[in-house]
Amino acid sequence: MVFDGGRLTAEQIRGITLDPQEHDEVRVLPLAEWEALMPARDFARLSAVEEARRTGVAAYLGTWDWGNE
Repeated sequence: MVFDGGRLTAEQIRGITLDPQEHDEVRVLPLAEWEALMPARDFARLSAVEEARRTGVAAYLGTWDWGNE
């Protein structure tokens, strides 16, 4: 499940504290810029989330075989 937490202000983004054992960077980019940085199936999921947020219509993505990368 993906839950939409709304839009963050620049101040809220600057205030994000990461667990250094899990993450080392926060990025805020337009959707199109993420495509080159992500595997295709992850970007497809992100695109579906954006479409659902924009339209208000739930998106369904089938499961993937995560073991066959």
